[in-house]
Amino acid sequence: MDIRQERKLRKKWAKRSAFFEQPAERVYRVGVVTSIYFRPFSRFVQTLPVQKKVLSIGCFNGTLLSDIDRRQPIKGFYIDQAPKDMQQAIHLYPHFSYKQLKRTVIPYKDQKFDCAYVSIPLHLFYEPETLITELMRTSRSFVVFDLRKYDWTSVLMAYGLLPEVVSERTIKYYKINL
Repeated sequence: MDIRQERKLRKKWAKRSAFFEQPAERVYRVGVVTSIYFRPFSRFVQTLPVQKKVLSIGCFNGTLLSDIDRRQPIKGFYIDQAPKDMQQAIHLYPHFSYKQLKRTVIPYKDQKFDCAYVSIPLHLFYEPETLITELMRTSRSFVVFDLRKYDWTSVLMAYGLLPEVVSERTIKYYKINL
């Protein structure tokens, strides 16, 4: 084998090796969704103490809690209605707990979570008001987001909640501390 053939083989092997050694997140190509919706959530994560229980409604392949878990260790819980997304999330991040969401009832006991993230726009839920009451029941604080054309401030204030509203591009984030 001459030097040119050997270089060619080494170059091919380096490409294959780079593919197999890349993180699973890149293989599943979840970076686009993460950059659009989940990066702004990071400013709300800074106040979480270590080993706290965090719930995420809507798993999107598990990227949200894994991003939080990289910064500080947490106990993560996912609930979602899409079995395919949950299957990928379980494969990528088996150390989190997963449950199927049935309508808008969160299948956990009262005040179990230190923080909850609703990673699906609020207006897409069948009964968003019921979801808000469930979030109040199960968590001490929560963050929801929606598009700018839907304003949930008055609905949240009707429940006696004072949301911290952050607008970014076409999205509004509502952070509520109970």
